[in-house]
Amino acid sequence: MKFKLFLMVFVLVVTQSLFGLETKIKGEFWNRYTLKMEGMDVKNSYFSLERGYFTLEPKFNDNLKGRFTLNFFSAVNKDFKDGAGLKLKYAYLDFVKLLPQLNTNLSFGLIKHYFGTIYDWNYTTIEKALEDREKIASSTDYGISLNGILPKGYGEYQLSILNGEGYKKSLTDVNIFPEYCVNVRLIPFPGITIGGSYLYENKAIHPDSTAKIRSAYAGVGRIKFGILDFWAEYLQGTYIDSVSSGYMFMPVFSIGNISKIDMEIVLRYDFWNPDKEAENDAFKKLTAGFNWNILRDESFKPVVFLQVNGERTFYDDTTKKATDVVTVQLRWIISNTIK
Repeated sequence: MKFKLFLMVFVLVVTQSLFGLETKIKGEFWNRYTLKMEGMDVKNSYFSLERGYFTLEPKFNDNLKGRFTLNFFSAVNKDFKDGAGLKLKYAYLDFVKLLPQLNTNLSFGLIKHYFGTIYDWNYTTIEKALEDREKIASSTDYGISLNGILPKGYGEYQLSILNGEGYKKSLTDVNIFPEYCVNVRLIPFPGITIGGSYLYENKAIHPDSTAKIRSAYAGVGRIKFGILDFWAEYLQGTYIDSVSSGYMFMPVFSIGNISKIDMEIVLRYDFWNPDKEAENDAFKKLTAGFNWNILRDESFKPVVFLQVNGERTFYDDTTKKATDVVTVQLRWIISNTIK
């Protein structure tokens, strides 16, 4: 397995070099410590490499670009040898300026899932986006997407056709009906963004269709001015026989301009009800923490930064104890362009 993986990466890099393509090579690594408690009982305490991304981004010309990303991660599952796992994360071609007059491009392959906040979620909190964590939508999926920018920069839109099962599923795990997804973001005024997403897939013949979502929609809002960057989202998923819903509020305060420390203070509140018809199964999550940007590159993007989050989950079911999770994560990024 290790030899095959090394050989695959080596061939990809050499191929790009031989054909003289301008190629960006990038690595991103998430070293993490996690402590989980229920009441005063410690349930988990461990160090891990939660993610290790390896990315190739070849540029064939000004109108055709590609991306290939592998995701390495620590694994304690017995199915993973040597305590490590591997997933495909991205593998697509991007046809840029497909219709120049309309500012559109076409992505084909293993692409972003343009739904809610999941496609531009940059992990300001260590926790995933709401739709990702609650398995309403996968972060990437196999398919095709037409992406456009509205006139005068007033927003963006995406029209996608996907497998619908996410990047972890393939072949017989994918049913015959595709997922259709529409996403729109509007910027009526500088610093204000509003938008919404809708997806639909007929999964009626799938063997485990009762556990799958047939449709979902999300409403997204963002206000950014001064030191404040405030995100809000409402999310609902419709199953075969139930409906789940919830929302998220996340204010982020960038205090670098008012202090000597390049830091963001992050607060987040989530509410989620897995089944509106059931009683006492809803829960709330409160997260507080900070992101300390230790080092930035020449373009002022963070390349080494420390994230610290404390999270408490409260359950409507009073028989369940509140759970606390403390997470400390050091993220670091390396990149270079071969010309």
